[in-house]
Amino acid sequence: MISLKKHLWREFPPENYGTWTLKVNNTQITLLVVLTIFDLVLTSIRSSLLNVRFPRLVSLSEAGMVRVEKTMELVTKRARTRSTLKLGQALVRFLIAGLVLLNFILPNLGEEFELPVLGYMMLIGLVLWLLEFILERLILTDPENWSIRLTPLASVLITLFSPLLFLPLRLSRSSESRNLVTITEDELIHLVDASQRAGEIEKDESEMIHSVFEFGDTMAKEIMIPRVDMLSLEVNTPLGEAADKLLETGYSRIPVYEEQIDNIIGLLYTKDMLQVWRSGDKITSLRPLLRTARFIPETKKVDELLDEMQAARMHIAIVVDEYGGVAGLVTLEDIIEEIFGEIQDEYDDSEEELWHQVSAHEYLFDGRISLEEINDLFGTSLPTDDADTIGGLIFARIGRVPSEGDTLEENGLILTVEALHERRVHRVHAVFPTTEKDSPVVKETTSDDNP
Repeated sequence: MISLKKHLWREFPPENYGTWTLKVNNTQITLLVVLTIFDLVLTSIRSSLLNVRFPRLVSLSEAGMVRVEKTMELVTKRARTRSTLKLGQALVRFLIAGLVLLNFILPNLGEEFELPVLGYMMLIGLVLWLLEFILERLILTDPENWSIRLTPLASVLITLFSPLLFLPLRLSRSSESRNLVTITEDELIHLVDASQRAGEIEKDESEMIHSVFEFGDTMAKEIMIPRVDMLSLEVNTPLGEAADKLLETGYSRIPVYEEQIDNIIGLLYTKDMLQVWRSGDKITSLRPLLRTARFIPETKKVDELLDEMQAARMHIAIVVDEYGGVAGLVTLEDIIEEIFGEIQDEYDDSEEELWHQVSAHEYLFDGRISLEEINDLFGTSLPTDDADTIGGLIFARIGRVPSEGDTLEENGLILTVEALHERRVHRVHAVFPTTEKDSPVVKETTSDDNP
């Protein structure tokens, strides 16, 4: 360290400190400052236009903010805007580098104080880099408003530099229209989740958006009322008995079969039955009152089914399996609930519980509760490949008709069959694994969990 100080003292004695002058003039300095400001302006424009959120611009346009349409035009032509601004910034920086080299560095080479000259240039470069970084951070706090403010200047500069990019832009024009729509479904879902965490949208709104995306992938068998839970009537059922059944359940439509449930021959509407009852006509069969039933495969996508039911003005569709047997039925209400959640009406049994908490780590589940609902509510990872319900999962794992007391472990959960009903798993006792948390996290739902 001492020898280095002696060397510097010998090379740059103090008596020469005031004798050195930088060989530049005011014109060169002014030109350098102008180019630097121009570079910072281009940085601001590029940062704002390339980070703007297009839906936010649409909202500002609907609110009546001026110049938004022109900004949206620049954003929709993202490839042209990005390439033009990048070229302009490259040219400006090339001019800055050339100006510094020809007027500040080369004329001072060979002088005693060329080391201080280089040091000053490096310091100025560092300061400019910091200014550019701070400017970009500032722009990103509100890119939409900054882009609108800078749009007039951006339009002039893009027009100025565009002729230099005529041929490259001409060759890439076919891909320009794809640059705006670059967000995938997964990315949009992540964006919705991030917006919910940031408090920009409500939880129920986020869940509804998720339901809309899942809607197109949902099949009829996932939302249908299973065959064993279907309420149906035999065609020779007396009219009075049929009326009692409809009044008891509150249903306005019910499937009617002949001899066996797999032979559904139509649908009985309450209003048709009431008209016959009021007229006093004596009928010995429900057949004259039946309307045509619509049959669909269990793999039918519910979005397609919704369109068909709306077009045909239907409220019920009978679901059949690959062998032609009745698998269940789907109502218009079931489809709507896939988006909006459970819809309660005056006929729903509010006492029926699909799940009930026993203790911090113990729950009772109805055997019909879907595995997806359990995973969604409790954050579990129960497999849904072999079964749709928790009762079906126990059947698949045990490989026989379960008995009360049968126990199995699945992904850390201890599942015990508590009750059976006609060979169906009616109630399941579940013990969640003990973790650092006191109990499983139950997510809030937008509707009552007890239909």
